Amino acid sequence: MIHRLLKLLFAFTLLASTQAQDRPPLRIVLVGDSTVTDNAGWGLGFRQFLADGVELTNTAQGGRSSMSFIKEGRWEKALSLRADYYLIQFGHNDQPGKPGRSTTLEEYRGYLTQYVREARAIGATPILITPLVRREFRDPANPKRIDSSLLPWAEIVRAIAREEKVPLVELHDLSRQFCESMGRDGMRKFSPVKPDGGYDNTHLNSAGYVPFGQIVALELAKVVPTLAPVILAAPRNPHPSSNAKDFDAVVAFDGSGTHTTVQAAIDAVPADTSSAKQFRILIKPGVYREHVVIPAGKRFIQLTGEPGEESATVITGGTHVRTPDPKQPGKTLSTPDSATVLIQGDDITWRYVTFENTTTREERVQALACYVLGDRVAFLHCRFLGWQDTLRSESSASGVSRHYFRECYIEGHVDFIYGGATAVFDRCHVHTKADGFITAASTLETTPFGFVFLDCKLTIGPDVKEGAYLGRPWRPFAHTAFIRCEMPGGIRPEGWENWRNPENEKTARYFEQGSIGPGKNVEARVKWASTQSDVDVGKWDASTILAGEDGWNPAR
Repeated sequence: MIHRLLKLLFAFTLLASTQAQDRPPLRIVLVGDSTVTDNAGWGLGFRQFLADGVELTNTAQGGRSSMSFIKEGRWEKALSLRADYYLIQFGHNDQPGKPGRSTTLEEYRGYLTQYVREARAIGATPILITPLVRREFRDPANPKRIDSSLLPWAEIVRAIAREEKVPLVELHDLSRQFCESMGRDGMRKFSPVKPDGGYDNTHLNSAGYVPFGQIVALELAKVVPTLAPVILAAPRNPHPSSNAKDFDAVVAFDGSGTHTTVQAAIDAVPADTSSAKQFRILIKPGVYREHVVIPAGKRFIQLTGEPGEESATVITGGTHVRTPDPKQPGKTLSTPDSATVLIQGDDITWRYVTFENTTTREERVQALACYVLGDRVAFLHCRFLGWQDTLRSESSASGVSRHYFRECYIEGHVDFIYGGATAVFDRCHVHTKADGFITAASTLETTPFGFVFLDCKLTIGPDVKEGAYLGRPWRPFAHTAFIRCEMPGGIRPEGWENWRNPENEKTARYFEQGSIGPGKNVEARVKWASTQSDVDVGKWDASTILAGEDGWNPAR
């Protein structure tokens, strides 16, 4: 009898174990901006409070608003994960002043409601989170009081939670209370340190991951009782690190990486890199004030930022060609030395990095944010900010260089995309800030392609009064084409200018086809530029234009 009972007990235990193994894990997906990510927000800290059997996927992406996360297809991909719970937090990039991302409060309400209803439609439970507070200690007389600019957005989240009857994690007020309890000085240990000695009051450094992740975890256990059993009282790892293990070097100005400057990481690139052995550099969120040079001897480097508020990874400088050269008294900086970033090496890829030159329009001087000379250089989701000569895409002395820009943002007002390289601008946003010229190509006569803009969006700023030209020829055989691009009304009807030299009209190679929008106006374009079918530009694509003799295809 006892033997039979033991057999039955063993069988029951085995069955229970088998059922537990067959049971799918509890799946949670995080959705939001940089303050939710593993590298600049509370995501990795939150992970430390989850018990075994919970599968967490963090889809948060820096620099995204409730609108742009949807428009980029990220929400659709998150839904395809078919999670049980979706934790949703936006607001920072919905605030004013974020081109292509800002929303009105009503639009914000609409997008967040869309998240809730579409999560429910797949059978999941949506959970709204009010935005992580910015550490805005504005009053010098009261260094323990935060004057939060995110209050209106937090209130919208609360209202939607009431209306849609979904759980609400009150991160805004709880994080505000936590920060105020420590004061401005106390919060510095959780705040990334900027190169100029200031503090980032939005993002979190590695010391801040767990404290803020704990706020979310404990509040989640209260508002969703079914999740309480899988929320741990203490973190698995009180000092977690992000995905830095996937990189050969990590740049972090707060000292949490392998290097504190971008240049130091580049200097560490070994000589034996190859297409199969790329050197990967992660540049953590921050503003890096430095002149960065990738010399010709450095190849096969991938530099990846982590997009966030206004693109959280920014390399910036304010030098120009009239800036005194500290190494040569009495002389000024050369164009390469004055550029914020100079890229001479081949086979370089940049992702999610902002290149900036802060020289103002009033100085009326060549001031490059990025000067690219290397061959097979690609920029994915990057930004180039400046006024005059923002981006120089140039060929080296050894031959024509090829450059690829995909879904990048480029701004300026005079010749702000210029040079003699072959470059494809694929689905980029090109913004003219004042009257001037978008391009100034210097393509060689023997080079079949110069600057080709494919499916790009052109926009015009409020300071454009007389209009912007699509381009003018820096050299006689300049080659520039706009294919299937959206043209705003501020584009000058004639489109192109001959740089005060009628002889250039005989040699410049300018093309436009498939334009849309109020600025297309092909009938008014100068007669010496092609707007019709004498060249079959419809078959042009990045792989064809950039192939060269080695068959380079940046899409690979």
